[in-house]
Amino acid sequence: MNPYLKQYKQTQIETAPKEEILLMLYDGAVRFLHKAKEGFAEKNIEKQHNNIVKVQNIITEFESTLDMEAGGEFAKNLFNLYEFMSAQLLIANVKKNEQALDIVIKHMTSLRDTWREAIKNFKASGQSLSYNEVDKYKSSNENDEDDYDDDDEDEDNSIGEYII
Repeated sequence: MNPYLKQYKQTQIETAPKEEILLMLYDGAVRFLHKAKEGFAEKNIEKQHNNIVKVQNIITEFESTLDMEAGGEFAKNLFNLYEFMSAQLLIANVKKNEQALDIVIKHMTSLRDTWREAIKNFKASGQSLSYNEVDKYKSSNENDEDDYDDDDEDEDNSIGEYII
């Protein structure tokens, strides 16, 4: 990819509201699932594997950002669904089981569509997702975390590769 285009897209992601990033990740997951499905049709094991791994990484990102305390039963159920989809992806990847992939496509597409509708309704009600009390707390404590992140400067932990 053109380095200028890559930088532009990365800037878009870094400045996007959280709800847009969530939808971009879901869109990316669905897109990668369909590419993995194409890999099954083409009998291209590398295409299957690479796209399944991308979806697994997105699911890991979703799981790591769940707030189990604040989310209560909803967060627990969502986590369990993510774990189920991860297990199905493992079956699809290791056993080359296309039906397991189809199950994940169904659930991931449904989740994406549900989140899209929920965000649309939330915004239509005049509320904003751009700032909340968790963000306020996090921004006041960000300097404390900086001391622990010095070793990660060379790593590219960007989620952009899953969205672009």
